[in-house]
Amino acid sequence: MNIALTGFMGAGKSTTGRHLAALLGFDFVDTDQEIERLYGPIRTIFAERGERFFRCIEERAVRSASLRDKSVIAVGGGAVLSARNRRALKATGYVVYLALSPEEACRRIAGRGERPLVGDSPQFSRVRHLMVRRLRAYGECDVSVWVEGRSPPEVATLIARWFESRQAQGAGCR
Repeated sequence: MNIALTGFMGAGKSTTGRHLAALLGFDFVDTDQEIERLYGPIRTIFAERGERFFRCIEERAVRSASLRDKSVIAVGGGAVLSARNRRALKATGYVVYLALSPEEACRRIAGRGERPLVGDSPQFSRVRHLMVRRLRAYGECDVSVWVEGRSPPEVATLIARWFESRQAQGAGCR
């Protein structure tokens, strides 16, 4: 049984995921880090090979991560656009959407390095457009957690409590 964390850039998937994995005694996998380990920086992949190639290797990384057991998996913000990714993650565990507003996403990602789809200085209109485009896919999660005003350890604790209550209810069998 895995827990996959989805959400827009800046939602805290990686940081929260590490905390959650530690709380549950699970392994932690970040698909973006796996992609970079195998293929190099994501911004370079986008620049040299394009988004289509990136999404292809992202699917491989998500599929590989989802085959693990007792792992917290942080996936890239756009990974949920692939129905195959959504099915793979749900088939082996729960999907948790870390939700935040477009304004908060802009604030969190501004000046924190080049993001291929929004650049270094994200414009609100572009962030909002991407979030709206992904909203239906994000909505296919098992639970949504609002992250604004909460630290990653707080969010991880909320998710761990939710997960443990699901396990205690016997809902962990799919």
